Amino acid sequence: MTPDPAAFSLATHLQGEAQPVLTGVHASGRLDGVLFELTLRQTFRNPGLHPLEVIYTFPLPPQAVLLGFAAELQGQRLEGQVVAKAIAERQYEDALASGDAPVMLERLAGGIHTANIGNLAAGESVVLELRIAQVLAFEQGRLRLAIPSTIAPRYGQAEQAGLQPQQVPKSSLTAEYPLTLNLIVSGALSGAAVDCPTHPFQITRLQGGVHLDLAQRAWLDRDVVITVTPRESRPSLLITARDAISTPAPIVAMATLQPPAASQRPRIALKLLVDCSGSMAGDGIYSARRALRGVIGTLQATDAVSLSRFGSAVEHLATLPACTPEALRKLVAQVDAIDADLGGTEMETALQAVFALTETQRHEHADVLLITDGAIWQADELVAAARDSGHRVFAIGVGAAPAEGLLRSLAEATGGACEFATAGESLEAAATRMLGRIRQQPWADLRIDWGGQPIWQSATPRCAFAGDTVVAFAGLAAVSPGAVVRLMATGAEGSTIELARSDADAPCSGDALARIAAERRMATAEAGDQLAIAVDYQLMSDRTNCILVHRRSQADKTTEEAEMHRVSSMAVAGWASILSASERQAIRDIDRNPYSMISLDVEPFYDTEVSPSVWKRVEPVKFLKKEDAEHAQADFATLRSLGGALMQHLLSGDSWQEFDSNFPIAVLHADVQQAFDQINALGLTWQQTWVLLAQWVQLRAGGPTGPEAGAALQSMLSEIDPDRARLAIEVFDRILGGRALDDWSRSRAQRVGLAMSRAL
Repeated sequence: MTPDPAAFSLATHLQGEAQPVLTGVHASGRLDGVLFELTLRQTFRNPGLHPLEVIYTFPLPPQAVLLGFAAELQGQRLEGQVVAKAIAERQYEDALASGDAPVMLERLAGGIHTANIGNLAAGESVVLELRIAQVLAFEQGRLRLAIPSTIAPRYGQAEQAGLQPQQVPKSSLTAEYPLTLNLIVSGALSGAAVDCPTHPFQITRLQGGVHLDLAQRAWLDRDVVITVTPRESRPSLLITARDAISTPAPIVAMATLQPPAASQRPRIALKLLVDCSGSMAGDGIYSARRALRGVIGTLQATDAVSLSRFGSAVEHLATLPACTPEALRKLVAQVDAIDADLGGTEMETALQAVFALTETQRHEHADVLLITDGAIWQADELVAAARDSGHRVFAIGVGAAPAEGLLRSLAEATGGACEFATAGESLEAAATRMLGRIRQQPWADLRIDWGGQPIWQSATPRCAFAGDTVVAFAGLAAVSPGAVVRLMATGAEGSTIELARSDADAPCSGDALARIAAERRMATAEAGDQLAIAVDYQLMSDRTNCILVHRRSQADKTTEEAEMHRVSSMAVAGWASILSASERQAIRDIDRNPYSMISLDVEPFYDTEVSPSVWKRVEPVKFLKKEDAEHAQADFATLRSLGGALMQHLLSGDSWQEFDSNFPIAVLHADVQQAFDQINALGLTWQQTWVLLAQWVQLRAGGPTGPEAGAALQSMLSEIDPDRARLAIEVFDRILGGRALDDWSRSRAQRVGLAMSRAL
């Protein structure tokens, strides 16, 4: 049987596919003190015969500010202009209709952006250039810079989070986009220890800085993480720059203040909440276990702790009023047993359930430590509920591409903090740093003394932790030499305490700092002023887009209607057990070796007379009611017979709600359960997943055919989001359909390990 090349992703990838529209990304950046600037160049090419409207949704650091946007087409470079969203959209549509080549950039929530490239003619290439800047903060003595490159699938409805259908990112198991990257660490940090735990880098120390060059075969499948650790403690600073836009406040000031060590709480009450949804399978749940073990290793006998896990439901596993050695040993055993097997990511419901726990609290306030990849869409309601709970939420983001924007918003709104630790970083160290914050007595009533009355100032954070940096902005009419900025708090008896003051000042050239400050200012500005600030400072926002139009000559104008092409993101390395691009490359390298154990080009095994390995069981399968288990053993021995039963149900005319009564499954084979969990994590219901399994069996194993059966199936499929359906078929292919032998998974793992060891 020949697999369908349009849907069987693994076979399609290995046998070759059309040249992608996104051909690669080059990035170059500079870290000077705490100011990081990055230039991204994305290259797109239309390899087809007809014009395209290319839509690409991609991530940028959530706290980054766009400094510039340009497009190079046919040797012509144009700079974009930030205008009100409605104006940009009208200019884009008019240019699209007139046959010109418009390019529009939109900013969505959490650092996600969408590039719209109109009328890209057949054979044409366009390069989009984005310049961004952000201020980094020292956290526990180090800077951690994360450059995101892809977006993991998220649970929930993206449209309810404000995305339009064409903006919703989609992932592909076969997409591969190369990444080149070089960075310079200069200025005061040029002598610091620099490390990249996520990628192999060539690090060269030259006069004036440290140069980092990303090794070859890097891909847009994970965050690039750089850590910079100074050899001496950093002082509190006052940094000033000219603001050419603001007449009342021509000086913008940024203070980076280091709070002192606080007194320790005698005991803590800690509520551990770990994400066990399908998206956490693979690297995510492995990292979560390591982080939890790191947390448990720091608990003291006087502490109280609870452990809960969540996905589509919440399970409270343990409540320890006292952390005795024996109790902690049992808790570690429970942690080692958790898995990513709870379906979707109902994070708000889980947090509410954990907030309601009282066993660990006694008379003290309890904190929540959340370990998750943050892969959900509906963030605003979640953050509001957490803020109203009165709990502090501390979050450890795991996985190769965690949703940093959501987790930082959650922590900042509740007075908590964030740590992020991807593969290659020490999860135990991240947990230790987080517990160090939780044990501190919180400083109350924080405020910034600018030495005078500022024209405007950014919001003061709710809390400050020793080892972290408080970053604040203000607009000033003037600043005197030797000016001092102080971080103040209220003491135990109502007295005012100075926590930190700026020890040095440093001027900053250029307009980057003024524009970053204006971005912070927008958060506290009146609604009527936000659009004016965004346009004046050329800032992307929910009210503005960036637009440019390449005007074509009359002879070159596009007359054929452009076909919309949504560029897929690369699948995140390690997400839901997906292989990384380098691991897939290692497999291909071995496949070219005549001595490889098994070729990936072997046709998948869909023999309808014998049971594929995924369905072989020692005990009867419980697909039906318990009394019918023996019949289930025979009825569902093969993929064909399972597909036949599902199609029979569809032909019966029963509703989706009747799936549960006709298929009351008590136990699924582990591989099928894994596939269902990962598909549920995409935002699909249990019933929709059964329908997609019926389609997959029909496509792969030759299920029942005919007009009536096809019409029934298509009627069900029409109610399912097509992009999520495509991803679900890829999940079924990867987990259930890629086996040529019973030991296929083991053989693949051996081959990957062999290839990686050869590479090292």
